[in-house]
Amino acid sequence: MTLLLADFASVMTKIGYVLLALLALVVMVLIHEAGHYTAGKILKFKINEFGIGFGPPFVKVKRKNGELFTIRPIPLGGFCAFEGEDQDRDQSVEGAFNNQKPWKRIIVLLAGVTFNFLSAIIILSIAFGSYGYTLPKVVEARSDYVEGYEQTFMKDDVIIELNGKNVYSMASYNISSILADVEGDETTALVYRNGKRVEIKVNIGTFKQTDEEGNESTYRGLGIQSQSTLFRLNFFECIGYSFVFIFQLMVMTFQTIGSIFTGAISVAGNIGGPITTIKTMSDTIQASGFYGVMMIFGIVSSSLAIMNALPIPALDGSRVIFTIIEWIRKKPIKRKTEAIIHTVGLIILFGLTIVFDIINVVGMFKLG
Repeated sequence: MTLLLADFASVMTKIGYVLLALLALVVMVLIHEAGHYTAGKILKFKINEFGIGFGPPFVKVKRKNGELFTIRPIPLGGFCAFEGEDQDRDQSVEGAFNNQKPWKRIIVLLAGVTFNFLSAIIILSIAFGSYGYTLPKVVEARSDYVEGYEQTFMKDDVIIELNGKNVYSMASYNISSILADVEGDETTALVYRNGKRVEIKVNIGTFKQTDEEGNESTYRGLGIQSQSTLFRLNFFECIGYSFVFIFQLMVMTFQTIGSIFTGAISVAGNIGGPITTIKTMSDTIQASGFYGVMMIFGIVSSSLAIMNALPIPALDGSRVIFTIIEWIRKKPIKRKTEAIIHTVGLIILFGLTIVFDIINVVGMFKLG
């Protein structure tokens, strides 16, 4: 009985993490759609509906101005429906989407990406200030086997800067790349030591290493072993590191997509749809607690901003491209043609996410 209760508690805990991950995804999507809605209201666009989720609505609230707010059963997205969004101009309808000037439409289309980006900056900044940013902490400073090498790192030093450059977590601390740019065998480092930030001179030496098969090789380095630690940043550092974090996430996203197309890496475990995203989010939350919740919120919001900015049919980036073309040509591409392109793009996107999720789920069962 005790074992059954423990198993039940474990299952309920996992369900809780999944629900929390789902909530994070829904909130970030709502922030995105709230960007479209807010910009549309400011610029006096006519908005027909603001919907949460997909499927037939089970909650409907209609405002006096005719706007409809709905909640739908499939909580994997949302939308902000503008009047005449996929139709030709109709001057009889005041505030219709395609009656508006191109620059206004571009602002509304990019508002969702902007809201996601700003929310990611805010959330990540709070996380880095409250819990810390992942940086390398020296766990062993070795120099005994290198003749003439003077070790200036000390155990428990947290490396903040090296050779005048910030050290970042998402690029494996980018220490190797920084050292590659150093001329000579000496540089400077900013470390957090005994409660203070201290700048020290550090030496770069050639060290021996042995792999699992017993083969010896040499490498150029600092003669230290490090592990990840959370280091709390000050206000301005939090904002700066948040921008860098999002930029690195963007680079990693494009690198992953490119590697999948070239066959360098497989789809399984590297890209997925809503199911894969929610699983990854719930695992991170379970492993890292509330810090994981904040990081997931920041990462998901950043990812939504990055993906929606891409010029892929059905996404905001593609709609911006069509609007720019109309602006240049002084007339739009046929609305029906554009609508078909976006519809086909949406079907393909949904299809790919389903396929990717199936591949990942099958992969998980194989691993199991």
